[in-house]
Amino acid sequence: MKKGLLLSFLTLAGFSNAQLVSDSVSMGASYANNVWYSLENDEQGTAQAANNWDLGFATTISPSNSLAASIIFNNKIGTVYAIPGTNGTDLATADTAGISTWTTLYNSELTWTEGALNAASAGGTDYGWGNYDAVNHTGIVANRVFAVKYSNGSCKLFTVSLSFMNSEYTINYSNADHSGTGTTTIAITPYATKNYVYYPVGGALIDREPASTTWDLLFTQYATNNGAPYPYNMVTGVLHNVGVEVAEVHPVNNPVTDMSYGSATYSEDINTIGYDWKTYAGSYTIEDSLVYFVKDVDGDYWRLIMTGFSGSSLGKTVFKKEKVSSLNVSENQELISGIFPNPAVNNVTVMIDSKSTATVRVLNMTGQVVFESDANSNALEAVNISTADFTNGVYLVQVSNGTSATAQRLVVQH
Repeated sequence: MKKGLLLSFLTLAGFSNAQLVSDSVSMGASYANNVWYSLENDEQGTAQAANNWDLGFATTISPSNSLAASIIFNNKIGTVYAIPGTNGTDLATADTAGISTWTTLYNSELTWTEGALNAASAGGTDYGWGNYDAVNHTGIVANRVFAVKYSNGSCKLFTVSLSFMNSEYTINYSNADHSGTGTTTIAITPYATKNYVYYPVGGALIDREPASTTWDLLFTQYATNNGAPYPYNMVTGVLHNVGVEVAEVHPVNNPVTDMSYGSATYSEDINTIGYDWKTYAGSYTIEDSLVYFVKDVDGDYWRLIMTGFSGSSLGKTVFKKEKVSSLNVSENQELISGIFPNPAVNNVTVMIDSKSTATVRVLNMTGQVVFESDANSNALEAVNISTADFTNGVYLVQVSNGTSATAQRLVVQH
């Protein structure tokens, strides 16, 4: 889902002192690890082996949370299928005789809410891996047997159910020949600060993800439906966290100076950065007319420029980042009642309506403060600004009073 962001929501305090800094994330040879990254605090937690889990279970059962009932699969370790014609009681009799003809299930590359197991849904009360108990309202009852075929050729079968009362998943599993049966119960409450808790079928639960409020980007491999040469390919790139929004601006004349974040269109699609900022033709080439603007988990805005990629030897992504704006105040109080004339020639008047002393700044699109003044409190005040010495172009008029901030666009045209 895409939506525009109102520029008046942005607080630009400290913007003029911002600067691009270089950073990098290394996934390791053959992209061995997943790395969670915070734009504010850099790498979060310890890089985790990308192949140590099969299934990821959302840690919420709240229907108001978009992640509820999401179960993702790790295509790094193999493929997963819903066995046709089975129900949740068929684990002991299901077989894999027709596996070569079954439809492979994939996580959505656009949203975390639609994991690979959810993709088996027929709609209605069917969550893909189970049906909502519409009689007792106690949980989601297994309605299919799934098969995981691992890269080494082995296979496991399993079913999943969820108890609302106990806030726990139950996974019943076996080998494809029905040996090695077992049951694992996953209590999700201890992992409520995370998006997912992870599990290799028949193995031990893995707590591998940092708290959801501490990261913005995930450097990983994921399956993409890019259509060539096969319907799905594993690609290496960047996905973003729930609640993070990203704008891709392309083409731009110079990513280092582009500051169009206020007018960009932001998307919640988790692959907005994705993988296609690079191309391979014997070596990797980085798109040089591309810039991303990221609204992070704290509501701050960043400029992100991809600058390098090593390939599978190191799994290293190099980039530049810069905080361009902070959303740390009320979004509701408008402090600017009007700006006129706009476009301005030699003078402009900014009408300020603030209950406390406010600071008025005008910034050019490189972040330089070209005008600054205070406005009186508890009054509607007109602040007159000479624009005679301003170069033609777009400026941001920012008014802040310590608890609220408003920014509006000003065009100067002599």
